[in-house]
Amino acid sequence: MRQIGLRAEILVNIIFITAVAMFLIGVIAFKVTERYAVQGKIEGVDTLITALEGSYLRNGDIEGGIEFLKGSLNRGGWGIISWKGERVYFSTDGGRNEGGEGDPLMLRSMSTGDRVTEIAGVNFPPISSYEGVKIAAPVRISRNSKGTLLVYQPLSSLEDNLVLSQRLIALWIILFLVIIALFGFYILSRRIVRPVHELIRTTEKISAGRFPDSADVGRVKEINQLYSALRVMFDDIEEGKRNLRDKIRELEETNAELVLTQRELIAAEKLASLGQLSAGVAHEIGNPLSAIKGYAEVLRRAPGMDCDKRNGIVSDILREVSRVDGIIRTLLDYSRPGKCSPQIVNVNQVIAETAAIVGNQGALKGITLTLGLSEDIPSIIADPGQLSQVIINLILNARDALGGSGEIVISTARGGNGDAAITVRDNGDGIPGDIIGKIFDPFFTTKDPGHGTGLGLSVSARIVETFEGVIEVESARGNGSLFRITFPAARGYENAENFSN
Repeated sequence: MRQIGLRAEILVNIIFITAVAMFLIGVIAFKVTERYAVQGKIEGVDTLITALEGSYLRNGDIEGGIEFLKGSLNRGGWGIISWKGERVYFSTDGGRNEGGEGDPLMLRSMSTGDRVTEIAGVNFPPISSYEGVKIAAPVRISRNSKGTLLVYQPLSSLEDNLVLSQRLIALWIILFLVIIALFGFYILSRRIVRPVHELIRTTEKISAGRFPDSADVGRVKEINQLYSALRVMFDDIEEGKRNLRDKIRELEETNAELVLTQRELIAAEKLASLGQLSAGVAHEIGNPLSAIKGYAEVLRRAPGMDCDKRNGIVSDILREVSRVDGIIRTLLDYSRPGKCSPQIVNVNQVIAETAAIVGNQGALKGITLTLGLSEDIPSIIADPGQLSQVIINLILNARDALGGSGEIVISTARGGNGDAAITVRDNGDGIPGDIIGKIFDPFFTTKDPGHGTGLGLSVSARIVETFEGVIEVESARGNGSLFRITFPAARGYENAENFSN
């Protein structure tokens, strides 16, 4: 949208307002002048009638009176004198108007005995055009006779004068319009436009970060109030900046303290984790190392041992070494999981095979393992071996919670969003509420040293998260525990980059 300057806007508005005002004043002045001019013509005709009656008609000099009127009326004027049934018509141009004898104005004057005036032409403000004025009046002829006089006076000269008046008024309007516009433009530019431009420069300096020491904004009250408001606003902005800088500095100091505290907490957590790891791992590794040391002492002290016994001791040493290796690999699986082979997995098949393996090894003596596998469960994308590891960890965890007797139920179902849901439930004593939030933490365990490192559930949780799954636990004292794992269906899997991690 095209914009115009303040000066041009002021000039245009001044010219428009002044033009409207001068036009209205001109119309009023013209109508007043016109009215007085017409009234003057009427009064002139009245004077002629009075002079005619007093100087001619009362003396019976009708011919002289007619000549007086013909000489006094404008060109085109005419009249009728009627008395005692006689009518005399006269005209300044010598013609005769038969229609004038029955003029309604004359008849009205005869019937009422009053002087009647009528103006011929158009009078529709602001448009007016006057052709002439007719006056009918009773007159005395001689001393004993009465009659009626009708006089028509053309107003052509008045029209010429009115046109001249219109032109003079229009000229004065234009002259006054120019003078008022120039004078008003000068005054407003000096008192309004210049202070406004000064305010604009002030705002530009404010945007640059400083307030001018002084500014000539004139004496207009509102502009000075605006200038004062700008100064207050600038002071408030500067105060806000100072407060903001102070707050930022305080936040930076607080953040530095938080970073230091965080580092200290991380270090303390590492030390705590290391302590838990040392307590469990040291005992787990210490037992096989003690056995290896004992076997080595036997071999050293009995150099002449027969081959069968020697081979048996070597086999025991290798078994203990494998045990140490298994513990170390478990730690590595937590800290740096190995490569996986994701593929479309039949969840029910993996669970059934895993349950068979655990059952065949005799790890569930005295415990009933029940499977409730739904045929409606969708396939998922996962590593079958790692999924089997998760199921084994949950089964063994439930076994330890049962203490040698009880029931473990593994079931599958289709979730509400079409995902695959796996639940592992036991009927043991449940998990205390004060530690249920810690069971997935690395190295956390409630078992005695040498019976677990606390990595089983944490490794299982990491495996589940790798394949965009969620593992949750529900437990109440005396009502057992329930672990629920939810995997997205194979068609909904998105995080494929995790396959290579």
